[in-house]
Amino acid sequence: MSRFVALGLSLGLVLTACTDAAPSGRTAPEPQPIASTTTVVSNGRTLEIVGCNDAPQEAEIVCEAYDLIHTEYVDPVLDEDLAAGAAQGLELLDGAVGSSRIVCVAPSEEFVEVCSLAPEEAKSTTEAAEAMLWGMASFALDPNSAYLDEALLKLIKDDQDGEVEGIGALVTTEDRSSGEAEQCGVLSETCRLIIVSPIAGSPAEASGIEQGDVILRVDGLDLNGWTIDDVTAIVRGRAGTDVTLTILRGEQTLDITITRAAVEIPVVTTEVVGSAGYIRLSQFTENADEQLQEAIFDLLTEGIETLVLDLRDNPGGLLTTAISVTSQFLPDGDVVETRSPESTRTYEVEGSPIVPENMKVIVVVNRGSASASELLSAVLQERGRATIVGENTFGKNTVQEQFELSNGSAMKLTVARWVTPGGLDFGDVGVTPDTLEEFPVDLTIEAIVELALSLS
Repeated sequence: MSRFVALGLSLGLVLTACTDAAPSGRTAPEPQPIASTTTVVSNGRTLEIVGCNDAPQEAEIVCEAYDLIHTEYVDPVLDEDLAAGAAQGLELLDGAVGSSRIVCVAPSEEFVEVCSLAPEEAKSTTEAAEAMLWGMASFALDPNSAYLDEALLKLIKDDQDGEVEGIGALVTTEDRSSGEAEQCGVLSETCRLIIVSPIAGSPAEASGIEQGDVILRVDGLDLNGWTIDDVTAIVRGRAGTDVTLTILRGEQTLDITITRAAVEIPVVTTEVVGSAGYIRLSQFTENADEQLQEAIFDLLTEGIETLVLDLRDNPGGLLTTAISVTSQFLPDGDVVETRSPESTRTYEVEGSPIVPENMKVIVVVNRGSASASELLSAVLQERGRATIVGENTFGKNTVQEQFELSNGSAMKLTVARWVTPGGLDFGDVGVTPDTLEEFPVDLTIEAIVELALSLS
């Protein structure tokens, strides 16, 4: 199969923060005049190389993405690196034979040689263009940027709506070749796909999938050269169908067959334990702030004295939701500052807090707490509003924005990095809790609250 075609979010809900960040202010390089050339290559196919001014409609996305990367991406990127990524995207196709004509768009001279790969690897002009975009996003940019086809955009909406058919598990990529765990983009012998956690009540949990499992193959397919999005697309599927994961658990390799199902992802779970109120916030979806507010009001009517907010394995979500949620705990001040090479933007507390100022707040986190979860934890810790307990968090402090392309797909680009109002940048290292302690995954809610109270 073509590696760029099937994209997805993750096996579960690894959402990125989207924002209405101000335009970067940078301008894209002026299109270089590329002299159109037409040749017949070794497999007998006709290749036409054109510049952006002569791009056919089905390949205009190459120039659109090229311009977006140069104007919106958080860091400057050399054309030679973009071209190298595009070449890798083409090389990962299955190869092609036939007589169909291929038109390849070269936004700059660095891409001309890349285009020579198109007739050998791509079945059509459209496939060549999409592969080039996939390669640029996967190999020339950071792991949180991606080319999103129409199918992936639907998955994103389903995730934000809490509607998923699949196995129900959160995953991340991890490369330990440097001695430290680092996020990576394309799976390889060193870049591995790791289960962060199965979702409670999901087929993954029922089948025995465990935190820390390494996914090696899906239905027998070797995953080297794939991205987390590629794997998502083949793991997800209609409820009632089966998928087999080959996993590495310690030194043991296991084949686990899972029957897909509709997975309901609860955003907010609550319970009263003695004088403490417990809230599990699983993700920062579009309406998570409203659900959290309702849950807090309900707990306050029960007369709670302490609030335990559980953010373990919460992969984040929308920046706007994170700001709204944080504002429920703080009376004033700033929530976050986003920084790009061309601009800095500060987001302030919105409205009035609903958690009483004198109420003790404990936030529980682990290495699966990422992005918006880290923002909330870090700001509450910095302001002295909450005690943070658990494990160091994931370490994602970048903001992504989606940009639509003319073919109905989109580029998801990292447009900024964010820091707390006090200047804390925890990218890659995560938020360090006030008290470090591992919370076993099988703890009951009562045990979680008891442990959190003892650590605070």
